Amino acid sequence: MVTQTRKKKDKIPANVVLLFMSENPEYLPTLENYGDFTIEEEIYRVRVTLSHETARLKRYTKMVKERTVPSISEKALASLVAATKQKKYRSRQSPPFSANELCGAVLKGNDKTLYLSKKGAVCIWVPSLKSNQ
Repeated sequence: MVTQTRKKKDKIPANVVLLFMSENPEYLPTLENYGDFTIEEEIYRVRVTLSHETARLKRYTKMVKERTVPSISEKALASLVAATKQKKYRSRQSPPFSANELCGAVLKGNDKTLYLSKKGAVCIWVPSLKSNQ
């Protein structure tokens, strides 16, 4: 099978990287900090994975629009990914990311169901009515 690769000048948006990590928790940083990879290296690893196949990247870019994942900065992405090293984010059923940064987004939780970041006094993760994709 022939795969297409992306041009090096194209940058994969931070919200696409975040959605991919939500869908594929094996790409999240490990809870134990053995100094293997920094947060930036973990994010780079996801970008390399996404850029390897154009079809995969297109699928996740489309999912970002369908699930209304807001655009976030690189700094916000790094802080959200760094926070996943905390046990409180990894042990809950909802996504391992803070809901406040992602109000209105629909992400897959640790229990493999979709959650909506719902606005209240603060944003919280609630089970979504959207079907699992």
